[in-house]
Amino acid sequence: MGKSKSKSSRNITNITQQERHVYWMLTCPDPTPLAFFRFIFPTHRIKASEKYKKALNLALKETDAEDLRNKFEEMKKLVNEARILEDWETWMQQRTAILVRHNIRNTNLSLHEEINTLALNKDGSSAKNTNSNPDPDASEEDQEEKEKEEEEFVDEIDEFIKDKRNTDKIHNGVISNDNNNNNFIERFEESKPMSSTCQRPWILRSGTNVGDKLTSYVKTIPEVQKCLNLAYWNILDLTESSQIKSLFSMSEWEEMVESFNNEVKLIESDINGVVEYFFEEVDKITKKDDKVIINAIDRITPEIIEKNQKIKLSDEEKNIITVLRRAVVTYAENLERLDLPISEADFDNAFPNMLAKRFLNREELKMDVGEIACWASAHRRNEDRSVVLRARVGQKCDFRGTLKDSINRLEALIGLRSGGLPEPHQKKIHEDKVDLCVAMRDILYTFFKENSKAPSSDVHSTFVFGIHSWGWVHNIYGMDCKATNVLRLGRISHARMPNTLKTLSVLESFYVLFTDLQATLNTICERTNNISVSHSRAHRNRKRKNSEHVREKGGSFGNPSQTPANKKSRKYVGP
Repeated sequence: MGKSKSKSSRNITNITQQERHVYWMLTCPDPTPLAFFRFIFPTHRIKASEKYKKALNLALKETDAEDLRNKFEEMKKLVNEARILEDWETWMQQRTAILVRHNIRNTNLSLHEEINTLALNKDGSSAKNTNSNPDPDASEEDQEEKEKEEEEFVDEIDEFIKDKRNTDKIHNGVISNDNNNNNFIERFEESKPMSSTCQRPWILRSGTNVGDKLTSYVKTIPEVQKCLNLAYWNILDLTESSQIKSLFSMSEWEEMVESFNNEVKLIESDINGVVEYFFEEVDKITKKDDKVIINAIDRITPEIIEKNQKIKLSDEEKNIITVLRRAVVTYAENLERLDLPISEADFDNAFPNMLAKRFLNREELKMDVGEIACWASAHRRNEDRSVVLRARVGQKCDFRGTLKDSINRLEALIGLRSGGLPEPHQKKIHEDKVDLCVAMRDILYTFFKENSKAPSSDVHSTFVFGIHSWGWVHNIYGMDCKATNVLRLGRISHARMPNTLKTLSVLESFYVLFTDLQATLNTICERTNNISVSHSRAHRNRKRKNSEHVREKGGSFGNPSQTPANKKSRKYVGP
């Protein structure tokens, strides 16, 4: 009879701690470090590692059973410092989750006990248990050692909880033994397809299915590069710097660009002739000395234009001149006081946002500026998320234009500024473009979901705008959802803001641009309201059995891609 059998026949309540560890090692079917940590419930990694190694060596010496000896020999080969550290990190996750649940339970018990005590004591006094003295049977040295281990354990728990990903796992009740690999990006949002009654493909004249082509391309993107590739977010980038252009033939690409330009475009509004007269005066003034330019522009009044052009201005035309003069003078003053370097927020408020707030109609568009979140993006990121968890913030934007008369409070125009002056690195510009496009996608996603019973063709005709600026460059993008999992992104305009007082007359193009943009936003507001009305009238057709009619409802946005848990791990791979 071997020693292992005699050991197992002993009363385990009367053996030492070391003998108990060896007994567990002999009886455990899979004595891994993680299983050992669960058995002894350790508080210090180094001591727990030493105890495991010692117990494994003693068990190997004490057993005569060949199968046990082979198992222990194999375990010694597999278990190295890296394996022990990996199992310890997993154990720390599990122990932390246990402590969180245990603390919640103790808090609830203490609260109930206090309530019961208050109810029993009519005078309101509560008897508290102050039994916090140390064990009298324990020696002073043992007490100090125990206190030291507890302090070290608390420090390790604090350091573990500081990691955002671990905190999310604990809050969501997720305990796993996954390896942390910095070469891969963790995504923790579930990707759920949007409920829809139809699938909407986009088939080109050549027979190419754009959605299938985009899906196949996404599978070839390395994991570390997906987050900075618009195709991963189901966005087909039709700008001239697009990487995805090589997937299609020249004729197919031209067909897609032409289709976008015909369906997503600005309305050419009627520009009053007084605008031309005003900027003609500005152009004359900018040819003079810089010192007199600002004051000279400030003196351009309706009376001067009437005199120079020999015309009679209406009240509306006089108001246009006032708006233009204030905007140009403000821009010129900000430009004159420019002192490099200038921060992103200061530049944004002094130039791009200032122009937008001056030239867009405040009565129809609610304009917010600063470090703000896109509401639609925040709404999407918090879908199906427990209300007891901290709410996730939406994609950041620096300018947000919400249609005041829109039933859905549609954020039809958002803007993002990439750095101040000097110009930022190309990586910053590309990352911000991706963030802006994802926010635009989320706005469309929310609109589709809120109008799921509206006619599909009407819902898919909806588009939104995004402004992206860096340095003196000012771009306006448009986006719509052409088909299932296919959102088209195209550039509506590309301009450069004046960077000297001599070029102030360039602001004429910005006034025309924002005037067209405002007219288009008004049309979008009217169209989206009609879609919402159609959605609300769906009850009229609830008794109809025409399947063809039902299939036309709701549109088909598709499946929004997951959001990265840690954007700092994103690697830039070029535009």
